[in-house]
Amino acid sequence: MRTALLRITARLAATALLGGAAVFSVGVQPASAATGTVVTDSGLGVTIRSGNAVSFGAVGTQPNGAVEIDCQLYGEPVTGKFGRSLIWDHVPGKGYISDAYVNTGSSGLVAPLCTTNPRADKAIAWYAARNGSTAYQGYCEKAAENSFGKDLIWGSAKIDWNDAVARGVAHRGDLNPPKGALVFWDLAAPYGHVGVARGDGYFWATSVNGKIGLAKLPYFSSYLGWAWPNF
Repeated sequence: MRTALLRITARLAATALLGGAAVFSVGVQPASAATGTVVTDSGLGVTIRSGNAVSFGAVGTQPNGAVEIDCQLYGEPVTGKFGRSLIWDHVPGKGYISDAYVNTGSSGLVAPLCTTNPRADKAIAWYAARNGSTAYQGYCEKAAENSFGKDLIWGSAKIDWNDAVARGVAHRGDLNPPKGALVFWDLAAPYGHVGVARGDGYFWATSVNGKIGLAKLPYFSSYLGWAWPNF
């Protein structure tokens, strides 16, 4: 069983909201910024990446100390100074850093969601490139994980969903999942079914007319809801 999203180590500093003009960056929601404090054991700072996963290229280093955050998003889980987190912080004009190394005073979001999600875009592109393929029939969870560059994380879609329920982050019955969220159904007992939301009411998955395809939610019966990938 994977560890919960909530941080193991309690945050110490309170969130501070800054006034003034918002900083604009391509694809980022302009808003009043939040601040945090980067803390690493090495003291050398945290890697800034071009997207919200460690597979994205490094574009610099954010040194230990105060950092401005103009938006946040969910991405690849990282275990750092403040435990395990799925949240990534966008540093204006620079890129993304894992919130696992940033003391914001909260284990949740302290800034608006970013309007783009690079990791989600890659997952959706993975499905689109395989549109019509039958190679993953009966392996919906494997397809979902592979679309995010992962494999062999959960034994089935239902186990994946149950993990989200256990962590208290499952959005039961919600037909408006954000782009990159996993969408689940209680099908093919006991295995379930899973796909990836496109963010506009549509999703990619296996078994859409017997192959990988795009469909509008809920499409299948017994829709369960959505959750951010815990991998």
